Amino acid sequence: MNKNHLYLFFILFFITVCFSFSLGMFFTEQPKPRANEILTPKPAMILPDGSVNKEYLKNVTDYTADHFAFRTDLITIHNAILSKVFHTSASDDVILGKQNWLFYKQTENDYIGKNILCDNDIENIAHTLYMIQQYVENQNAKFLFVIAPNKNSLYGEYMPDSMYTIRNESNAQHLMNALQKQNVNYIDLFRVFRQKNEVLYYQLDSHWNNKGASLAYHSIMNALGIYHTNWYDMDYSIQKNHKGDLYEMLYPKGKQLENDIVFEKQFDFQPDNEIHAPDDIQIDTSNNQKQHSLLLFRDSFGNNLYPFFADGFGHSRFSRKMPYTITMMHEVSADVVVLEIVERNISNLAQYAPVLQSPLVELHTTNAVPIHCDVDVEITESDLEGYCCVQGSVEEYGNVYIQWQNECYEAFPVGKAQKQAFTAYVPEGTEYDFKAIFVEKNGVLYQCLIE
Repeated sequence: MNKNHLYLFFILFFITVCFSFSLGMFFTEQPKPRANEILTPKPAMILPDGSVNKEYLKNVTDYTADHFAFRTDLITIHNAILSKVFHTSASDDVILGKQNWLFYKQTENDYIGKNILCDNDIENIAHTLYMIQQYVENQNAKFLFVIAPNKNSLYGEYMPDSMYTIRNESNAQHLMNALQKQNVNYIDLFRVFRQKNEVLYYQLDSHWNNKGASLAYHSIMNALGIYHTNWYDMDYSIQKNHKGDLYEMLYPKGKQLENDIVFEKQFDFQPDNEIHAPDDIQIDTSNNQKQHSLLLFRDSFGNNLYPFFADGFGHSRFSRKMPYTITMMHEVSADVVVLEIVERNISNLAQYAPVLQSPLVELHTTNAVPIHCDVDVEITESDLEGYCCVQGSVEEYGNVYIQWQNECYEAFPVGKAQKQAFTAYVPEGTEYDFKAIFVEKNGVLYQCLIE
């Protein structure tokens, strides 16, 4: 074979390989999203509004990149070589720890103490939770706030030596201190888990395992003062049946499973509607042998947690909706409301106000000190029937009050603005019903003169 024939052979071989990956996706099984991955949907030349999709060729390129044949196999091989040979993570979402432990990249800032929330943000979150608690308790129900610890907050000894803390107080600790000052009911699961001499999180997953979930349930029910089954001390077997979300991110075609706890006792609850997966946006359950009705706002840590609560309450609703629609408690006649959030998502509480009517307050506005400051206000419709949403920002930090029509309402001091954000749900009206805005700071009430 002469040199020209050899060149031709390699060119044809290269073209054949490329076409096999592109055309092969029409004859091989379509890949499924791995863990938190979102695959590009099949592109359409005509958009729903009837117009031509000008980004069609770009969409085709993105779709092909996510769906070409043997994609997950090649990713798995590539990532395995990098991790096993060079001890380097090929995934932007996964940290390779010691002794084959995996950690979620989004927890790194909490672990090293980077981009920590400022005092004002923490105080605003705490006050918003206090306002939620006040509403819930005014409905003769119990309220409890729960932070699920990041895995590396409990098992930091398995984190890489190259990552070290630069600040001692985390967002979670800072927030719990603020909650204590404002008398918000919460439970410190960091302390609860650290008192146990066993690993209660998965090695290849970012969440607690079944026994960890049972401990969290037992601790929360104790804090609520509700009699319950202590699953943590129940008999169980160990089965190798869990595929970790972090492992799946790194090795989408990997087959490795890790141990999990399987309790011998069976759950007694029944689903009120079909449960497609543990991370469904909403799950409703019933247990005729139990009392009380629960509304639990949760995230992915609720996947292992919710069956214990479903078993312990007469009726339960588990919601992953964000922002939290607190008024949902009336739909299920909840006498217990629990808000669970993972440590790494605490900053979300500073951006998303609960969907809840703002409390009516009495203000001595005649004593307010007028100040000139920048004020941004936007009035929109809301999903809360009979109410509109007033949101924006002011230059001064503190508790925010809205004068709407002839009444004053306290706003939730959170939102997406850079300054002192606020969000208020007030009776339906127009921009002409907005009369004034006040900020209370260090016991002094200021009226913000809108320039």
